Amino acid sequence: MSSFRLVAAYSTVVAFIIYILIEGIHNEGSIGELSLTSSKNKFPDFSLYRQLDTLNENEFPIDDSSRRVIILGDIHGMYDSLQTLLHELSYKPSSDVLISVGDIVAKGPHTGSTKVLSYMASNNVTAVRGNHDQKVIEWRAWLNWIHSLRGGSQFLQETRDKWKKAQHHRDIDIEDWVEKQTKLDKANSHWWKKVPDGWTLFGDHFEIAHSMSDTEFEYMVSRPLKLHAPSAHAYLAHAGILASDPHYKPSHKKQPLARVPVIPPGAKSSHTLPVLRRLQELAVLTKIPQNSDPWVTLNIRGILKNKEVTRAKDGTPWSEVYNKDVDMCEGFEQSTHTTKNNKALPCHPATVIYGHAASRGLDVKRWTIGIDSGCVYGKRLTALVLGGRNSRIDFTNDDELVRDIDEDDEDDEDDDSDSDRQIVSRSVIPFGDRGRGEIVSVSCN
Repeated sequence: MSSFRLVAAYSTVVAFIIYILIEGIHNEGSIGELSLTSSKNKFPDFSLYRQLDTLNENEFPIDDSSRRVIILGDIHGMYDSLQTLLHELSYKPSSDVLISVGDIVAKGPHTGSTKVLSYMASNNVTAVRGNHDQKVIEWRAWLNWIHSLRGGSQFLQETRDKWKKAQHHRDIDIEDWVEKQTKLDKANSHWWKKVPDGWTLFGDHFEIAHSMSDTEFEYMVSRPLKLHAPSAHAYLAHAGILASDPHYKPSHKKQPLARVPVIPPGAKSSHTLPVLRRLQELAVLTKIPQNSDPWVTLNIRGILKNKEVTRAKDGTPWSEVYNKDVDMCEGFEQSTHTTKNNKALPCHPATVIYGHAASRGLDVKRWTIGIDSGCVYGKRLTALVLGGRNSRIDFTNDDELVRDIDEDDEDDEDDDSDSDRQIVSRSVIPFGDRGRGEIVSVSCN
C-alpha cells in the first residue's frame, strides 16, 4: 500500500509539473504581456541601437588609385535616381566601396523603398542609420513582439481589415483613423495600449517594416549610428556630430580637443601621431555626451542659445559650430605654448560627412560635408566620391572651397529643366588634411 501511495504521489507531482510546463509554454505571451504592462508605457527595447563601427583602410580606401569610396546622400526610396547616379559614376562593386549616410527608405514611393532596401541588404552596403530607418527598425521590432503574444496577430489582421474597409467608404487620414480607433475600439483597448505613443499603425514606416524580409531587418539592425574611418580622419553620421560640448567653452578641460590624449603603453614612437589622432577622435565620439545620444546623432540640425541641440531649423547650424571649433586645432605641439588670444587647441581636425538637412541642400564647409540634396522632393541625389583619381592629387588651396569641374556648366545650373535626361553636376572639394573629393549629383525630376 505504501508503495502504491508513493507512486501515486510521484505521479501527481509529475503531472503537476507537466501541466505547469505546458501552460507556461502555451501562455508564454501572456506572461510576457503581464511583465511588460505592469507599468505604463513599459515596452521591450525596440530601438536596438548600435553605436559605432570602425572602418579600416581596406573598408575606406581613399588612398588607393584603383578604388573609390562612394558616399550616398539620403535616398528615401528613390530607387531609379539611385540607379541613375550609380550608372553615372560607373560604379564597380568589385573595387568601389559604397556607403550611405542613412535614410535609405520612407517618404518616397513604398515600392521604391522596398527596392532600395533589397538592393542595399543584398549587397550588404555599408551605412549608418537615418532617423527614418530607425523608425522602420522600431516598427519591425514591435511587430515581432506583438506577433509573439497570444492574440497579437489576430488583433493586427482584424484592425488592418477595418482600415481597408474604412478606406473604401471615404478619403480618410490614417493618423485620424488610428486616433479614433484607440478611443472607440473598447474591445481591443488592451492591445491599443501596446502601441507606443506617437506611433501610427499602417503608416509609411509600419508598411515598410511589415513587408521587409528577416534578412533585410537583420541588415538594418546591424547598421550603426556612427562610422569612424581613422585612416581618413573622418566620421559619418546621419544628422551630425559635435566637436565639443556646447555647455562649455572649446578650451575647457572637459573637451576632448582641449587636451592631448595619453599614449598607451607599448606604442611605437614612429606611430605616435596616428595613435594620438585616433585616440582623440574616439574621445570626441565617446566623451562628448551629445555624441552618445542616439536622438542627437539621428536628428540634430542646430544649437540653441541655451546650448541645447535642436532638430528644428532655428538655432545655429551645428556644422558652423563644428568648423569654428576645429579651425582652432593647431596640432598636439600646441599644448606646449599658447597664442596671443589663447584660442589655439592641441588637436588635429577630422571631417564629418552627413545627410538629413535637405532644407539646407548641399552644405559643404571645410570640415563638414552635408550631402542630402533633397532627392525625395524632386531636387537632386548626391554622392561624395573619394579615392580613385582623387587619391593622387593634393588640394592645397583651401580658399577655393568648391570648384566646378564639369565641361558643360550651363546644364549643371538648370535644375528645373523639362528635359527627360538626368542632369549631372560635378564639383571638386577639399577633403581631409590635403586630399580632395568629388561631389557628383543627378536630377531627381
